[in-house]
Amino acid sequence: MEKLICPKCKGEDIKKGTPASSFVPVQMFPEHKRGTASSISAEYCNDCGYILSFYVDNPKDVK
Repeated sequence: MEKLICPKCKGEDIKKGTPASSFVPVQMFPEHKRGTASSISAEYCNDCGYILSFYVDNPKDVK
């Protein structure tokens, strides 16, 4: 696995996190209906805060 480097500050302290509101993690739902969902995660630079990736954890669950 290659080491991630922040494109903004060249930092190497990359962390994984889960965006959340005050009560629950943010989830991805289908565009036109409220079906099953999946949580969303992000990889971010712990030095400058730049978000390197933002992705659905279980895309097959979004129906």
